[in-house]
Amino acid sequence: MKLVTCCSFKGGAGKTTALMGLCSSFADKKHKVALFEADENRPLTKWKENALRNGAWDPGCEVFVADQLPLLENAYAHAEGNGFHYALADTRGGLSELNDSIIASSDFILVPTMLTPLDFDEALATYRYVIELLLEEGLQIKTAILGQRVPTCRLTVSQQATQAMLALLPMFDTPMYERDAFAAMKERGMLHITAQNMSRTPAMRLMLHNTRRAMDELSIIGAFVEKALED
Repeated sequence: MKLVTCCSFKGGAGKTTALMGLCSSFADKKHKVALFEADENRPLTKWKENALRNGAWDPGCEVFVADQLPLLENAYAHAEGNGFHYALADTRGGLSELNDSIIASSDFILVPTMLTPLDFDEALATYRYVIELLLEEGLQIKTAILGQRVPTCRLTVSQQATQAMLALLPMFDTPMYERDAFAAMKERGMLHITAQNMSRTPAMRLMLHNTRRAMDELSIIGAFVEKALED
């Protein structure tokens, strides 16, 4: 089982959205996915509840509360023992011993950011902290920046400058664009199943097109992670 961690010390950076998207990408390929919820606000638990209500939850996925180290260890052991292919960890905001343990146990670390100077500064601080922690522990774990809510239209001068600075760091080839499909995942459920549900309703044709486009982008993001884990 491979552990992928979405890490950001700033709230609202999009780490939970990134994790939900990555989960949908893996689940769409029939992988069993364990979700480790270290965030005490329980966004993944709420996501699963909404998804079940909308008939948009994949039974091959499960959420494990992991906001304490013993709970994390138990969740990891249970998921690994039950044949899960991937575990996705949603860290809590700020610095903590639990976050350090998750980071050090990861096989891949994803740092999300939006294209604002403040978000860039926070993402850079998170990235620097992760790298320093890994160096201190003598670990080599692939870490990459994932752009979040990137406009599909022309970028502003400020956004272009931020993107240019991010390009100096290891980055995903494809960002998560500013799409309604991504923004609505928390309420609707898993994106690949949401698309399947929409396909049964002719009136949802336009929304289905946009959802499938978002899912195609998630497939590229998921493939990026899988390749990094194989190398």
